Amino acid sequence: MDIRNYIGIKSLTEERKKPLIWTLIFFIIFICALILGSEIQKTLELNLEMGWGQDIASIIAILLFAFFLKAPRQLLAFEKPKHKNWLKYTIIIGIAIALWNLTNQILSTDPNFHRGLEYYLFELTMPSIAEEIGLRGAVLGFILYYAKQSGFSNAKIWVIVVIQAIPFGIAHLLGVESFVEGLCVFLLTFSAGLGLSWLRIKTGSIIPGIIAHSIMNVFDNILGEVFIVIMKMF
Repeated sequence: MDIRNYIGIKSLTEERKKPLIWTLIFFIIFICALILGSEIQKTLELNLEMGWGQDIASIIAILLFAFFLKAPRQLLAFEKPKHKNWLKYTIIIGIAIALWNLTNQILSTDPNFHRGLEYYLFELTMPSIAEEIGLRGAVLGFILYYAKQSGFSNAKIWVIVVIQAIPFGIAHLLGVESFVEGLCVFLLTFSAGLGLSWLRIKTGSIIPGIIAHSIMNVFDNILGEVFIVIMKMF
């Protein structure tokens, strides 16, 4: 597959100066906004279990800083998907990762599928929007500009797409209690990051990634609840 011909790269017509530096700047902005938002939520002592503050802050920060750059919608790929099969790809990737996570949870020593309403409202919206705008939008966007402007080969572009998915996997290792658990979490989230990045490049939009990300976050728990109900019947 020649990724250079994918819509998400061919559609990058704006010339960007020093895109690698901007990649680092926006990554720092994203991380700092997450920390700031989390601290604000703690300070306000809101009766919330999920990290609403960090994701809302990161969304606002990325959109605000991107607004002052040329062609911000092109940079973030915040546009209508341009590939005719975008919905099919979205559903396949979303469900595949969700089923993988479901399998991991069933095989774990303490599976937990009982989630409250706040969990579902949060997971359906915040992480998918924040991470796709920040990571697959701004950060990956500048990386793709750099690759295109530098005339990277097909192989080199695939390499940087794989590399940029690694931090996404590492970031989800907080709270793991064993090497095996950490390895499972990393492989799952790294693969998710890779799939979501491919979606952005293939369709020229982060919207499929937002939808797929939401499916990944909740579909496994919904199936888990069904699994538990069925097991209790036998």
